Amino acid sequence: MKPIRVALVDDHALLRESITLLLQTDPAISVVGTAGNGNDAVDMLMREKPDVALLDIEMPGRTCFEVISLTRDLLPNTRFVILSATWGDHFIQMARSVEVAAYVLKTEGAEQIKKVVHLVAAGKHYFSQEINDRMINVEASRSIFTDTATPLDMLSNREKEVLIHLAKGLSIKEVAGVLNLSRKTVDNHTQNLMNKLDIHNRADLVRYAIRERLVHV
Repeated sequence: MKPIRVALVDDHALLRESITLLLQTDPAISVVGTAGNGNDAVDMLMREKPDVALLDIEMPGRTCFEVISLTRDLLPNTRFVILSATWGDHFIQMARSVEVAAYVLKTEGAEQIKKVVHLVAAGKHYFSQEINDRMINVEASRSIFTDTATPLDMLSNREKEVLIHLAKGLSIKEVAGVLNLSRKTVDNHTQNLMNKLDIHNRADLVRYAIRERLVHV
């Protein structure tokens, strides 16, 4: 049996190294590549073509959701896993939209992370208990994951990406560079954000993103 080829994307070097060492204790797992930001992640994933890709949510450059969107069709045999300390309805919503195979909280034990890699490589899905409970509650109440539930739910994933980067302090020009878009396109997305959220300046957009926990300060 060939080992499961795993790639890891996380901006914290110590955590990246620790998870790599953890996974390498399993002879059935081989960590074939790591990256510390979303931009490098795309290049690394395309080069290594792993069986399983573990990605953190909060990192410099492209978010994990954009990384997945950009590479999914080009890597049909790669299964994507979010491994993060962060979660919220908006992140669950975005994860569902890019059809991740698993959403694992970093509070899970080390052995569980290895088990998740095996489950996902075998074609199965896994969601940490907190994520799974929230998804079940949401489906039962229909309180989110609809087009009209909250202002945040009205945003497209691309608009959320732009909002996240603006809230990180990037300029329109810098957001355009990170997302590989024209400045005019980012301007249009920003205007759409303001219209949909009834917010009239970028400072209030940033405050809104922080309040909704799209970014942490």
